[in-house]
Amino acid sequence: MDRKNNHNSGRYYSIEERHKIIQEYISRQCTKAEIWEKYTGQKQEHGNLLKWMRQLGYNTGNRTKRPNIVSNLHDMPHKKKKSG
Repeated sequence: MDRKNNHNSGRYYSIEERHKIIQEYISRQCTKAEIWEKYTGQKQEHGNLLKWMRQLGYNTGNRTKRPNIVSNLHDMPHKKKKSG
């Protein structure tokens, strides 16, 4: 069963089709919305390309919108205590 329904477009995309779409997105350096509209006719892709990339093993970089506060605390300089 290599065909799954993409609920946003109402169309089925095989694993091979998904690879082709992702590879075009990567090679053309265009936006996800541009690629999504080309293949589905819809302007918003609602995170589907990123979901496909993760499912198919592409390196997505795991970047977040907000910095990780906990890891940043360790990098902050410590204040010296006043003697006295």
